[in-house]
Amino acid sequence: MYIVMFEFVVKPGKTEAFLAAWPKVTQGIYLFKGSLGSRLHKSDEGKWIAYAQWPSKQVYEQAASISMSEDYEAQRAAMHDALNLEDTKTLYQMDVEVDYLQRRPFAVA
Repeated sequence: MYIVMFEFVVKPGKTEAFLAAWPKVTQGIYLFKGSLGSRLHKSDEGKWIAYAQWPSKQVYEQAASISMSEDYEAQRAAMHDALNLEDTKTLYQMDVEVDYLQRRPFAVA
């Protein structure tokens, strides 16, 4: 698995537009480009941090050349309009070495 972590910088007054578009863009990337999904976080300092999971680095790199449907591309444009793209950045690109993130209770022995 391959992870890409982003810091999004939202323009003043555009938070609602960003939050409305982000899940739709993420869904489009999942459906059309092969991602495994993404999570969006807001740090204690108010920064928007997201990480996206991909099956591999190769799938992630190939995704840039794949277009989504017109509706999803429109959501992507709306999300980009809500962002200060000059300050938005990729923080990390990394392979998963050990994965113990669970959505169910851990079996504790």
